[in-house]
Amino acid sequence: MTDPEPERSTTAAPIIAAAAVVVVVAVIIAVLSLTGSPDENVSDNQRVGTAVAAYVEATKSGDTAAVAALQCPGIVNAPLADAGTEVELKNIEEVRVKDDTAEADVRVSLDGTEESLTWSATRVGDDWLLCSP
Repeated sequence: MTDPEPERSTTAAPIIAAAAVVVVVAVIIAVLSLTGSPDENVSDNQRVGTAVAAYVEATKSGDTAAVAALQCPGIVNAPLADAGTEVELKNIEEVRVKDDTAEADVRVSLDGTEESLTWSATRVGDDWLLCSP
C-alpha cells in the first residue's frame, strides 16, 4: 500500500492577484495608446496661454530670470516691462496661432486697473516666447 499524498492547502489568491495585475497593466496600456502622451494632446493655443500665464506670474513675483527666459531674444517693448509686481492675469481672451507666430488678447490688472492688451508670441523650438506687444 502506498502512502497517501499529503494534503496541500491551495488557494486561488495568487492566481487572482496575478490576473488582477495583468488586467491593470492592460488597461494602462490601452489608455496610453488611445490618449498618446500628454504633450501630444496640448494645442499650440494652450501652449501660448501657458507661456502668457507663466510670464505674468514671473513678472508678479519679480523673477527677472524667468521673465527673460519667456521673452524673445532682443525683445523691444516687452509686455509688462514697467508693470512692477502689482500685476494680475484676469483672462486670456483669445489666442490666434498661425504657423510659428501667435497673438494673444490678454486682460490684466495693473495696480488695480484692468487693461486689455494684445501680445505677440513666436515659437522657438518647442517653446512659445513672448515678443513685442
